[in-house]
Amino acid sequence: METTKEKIVGYFDQANATYEGITHEPAGSAEEYHNTLGTRYEQQAKALFVRYKKTGEKGFVVVALQAQKRADLSIIKNLMQAKEVKLANKDQLKEVTGCNFGELPPLGKLFGLKLFMDKDLVEEDKIYFNAGDLSFSIAISPDEIIRLETPEIF
Repeated sequence: METTKEKIVGYFDQANATYEGITHEPAGSAEEYHNTLGTRYEQQAKALFVRYKKTGEKGFVVVALQAQKRADLSIIKNLMQAKEVKLANKDQLKEVTGCNFGELPPLGKLFGLKLFMDKDLVEEDKIYFNAGDLSFSIAISPDEIIRLETPEIF
């Protein structure tokens, strides 16, 4: 069975995306990541798995923002015109994406979901994120993510 890491790498390879795969010591938090990879917090894409409810509809989206920022889910709620928006739990994350906390990449289409991206994150030259594994990261231009995902930028 293909791992989530392999699915992510395959997704980028199939789309002819330009990226760098980086194997490193496990890093789950933004601070561990900063210390392990030497990245700025602004370059780190923190991906949140968010559950929403609308009239007659419920589901999940991925929200990507800079690591030093806190999520304002009311912004996502308004963008989606949803009744309710909250962080999904670890079981929902694992079931839908195959990822554990800290492993979710800033990708939606790979999992059949919509991606929302922080406007400041997409202004970075290169972003870094764990890719289905706390010991494996991707470094990529946000332009590649935008090309592949057509995210809603907020």
